[in-house]
Amino acid sequence: MKRPVTRAALVLFVFAYTAWSAASIRSNIEIGTLLEFGTAAFRSGVTESAERAAYAALAGNAIARFIAYPLLLLGGIVFVATTELSIRRNGWLLMSAILLFLFVPVELYCFWLDWKLVGLQYWGSWPLEEFRKALLARVTALAGLPFIAQLCYYTIPFLVLFRPLRTPAER
Repeated sequence: MKRPVTRAALVLFVFAYTAWSAASIRSNIEIGTLLEFGTAAFRSGVTESAERAAYAALAGNAIARFIAYPLLLLGGIVFVATTELSIRRNGWLLMSAILLFLFVPVELYCFWLDWKLVGLQYWGSWPLEEFRKALLARVTALAGLPFIAQLCYYTIPFLVLFRPLRTPAER
């Protein structure tokens, strides 16, 4: 990894991955404050102001993800394209790239759903029922595939750290 472009891409990827991951975790925590655990039912006893604050936080986290995810993809593409590591000899790199790029369509669809939540938050004074509809659409989107995508994304650091599936020549 002697090329400066490869190093810059790796740094961009790591920072964007960290920002995207943190925003995703914060969004999941906010969703957890609004919904009953394991269901798509809203918690009783949540005040209107607390609910609006949670939607504002979700919209802010969505904007952070809108910025970080394209940078994450750019860093990943440039790193894989310019690295001196062989994908054939380093199975961990291939697995990481597959996990990263496999769920791009899922993320784009979720961004489209998140954009509605951002629009409700920043453009107009909308009733809470519209926010609830947008949140339920986001949470139930693609029958849980976004959650599976997040689990795959959280697997990538472990693959990079432990580097399984290397050929004996690379060990």
